[in-house]
Amino acid sequence: MFDGRSALFKMYVAVGLLTLAAGYVHALPGDQPAPAPMEKDPRALKVLQEMGTFLRGLKNLHLIADSDTDQVLDNGQVVQFSYHTELIATLPNKLWVNVVDGPYRKTLFYNGRRFVLFDQGQRYYASGSAPSNIDGLLADMNQRYGIVLPLADLFRWNAETANEVGIDSALYINDQEIDGKLCAHYAYRQPGVDWQLWVHLGPRPLPCQLVIVRQDLEAMPRHSVRYHWMEDKAAPASAYEFVPPAGVQAVPLRELAPTEREVQP
Repeated sequence: MFDGRSALFKMYVAVGLLTLAAGYVHALPGDQPAPAPMEKDPRALKVLQEMGTFLRGLKNLHLIADSDTDQVLDNGQVVQFSYHTELIATLPNKLWVNVVDGPYRKTLFYNGRRFVLFDQGQRYYASGSAPSNIDGLLADMNQRYGIVLPLADLFRWNAETANEVGIDSALYINDQEIDGKLCAHYAYRQPGVDWQLWVHLGPRPLPCQLVIVRQDLEAMPRHSVRYHWMEDKAAPASAYEFVPPAGVQAVPLRELAPTEREVQP
């Protein structure tokens, strides 16, 4: 049986921008002084609205994300896991996500009617019916199976998200070059979480990089992701269809019990 809670898709921190979106403010290098204390810089708030509006207006997405995520063991020790994720989407109802964790590779296919989770290493897959759009799919998979998809918050972010997550502090740091593109660097704080966000300068305010630090946990686990945005042309419909390779086995996907669903985020 495929247990979504232990699948690679269920990460310690989703590779996204919403609920735990947070950053880490530190001293700037060299003689450059740290910015003067300012609770909420209008520039830092405005860019979140601009990014949200732009993301919600995209019809096609294609990006690659490299991320490092800390996980806290039962004994309090922190270990880091690295992931390489590729995402292709045609909004509102087509999604393909491939996650690589060392030798392990898992892929999601969603065609607007059904989804498939394929574990290439274990040579099995699980499938099920799905809502008719990506937003519904993300909510349904989390509620029914405890699965959080990487990069899910890119689909949830909107112009009002900055107000909804309860930001206490928002700072503009400086402009930096990331992967050959000039990005504006911002730092934010909300209850229990600090976060940094780098956003492309220019007419396409896409996220370049995100760093999250959990301040509400003693170990202060950290999550970072760098986004590599590809040409956003439409993918063929076949990209979202799963054709089982020879020798793979279909297995049932375990649904959460009602008591387990109550604790899902």
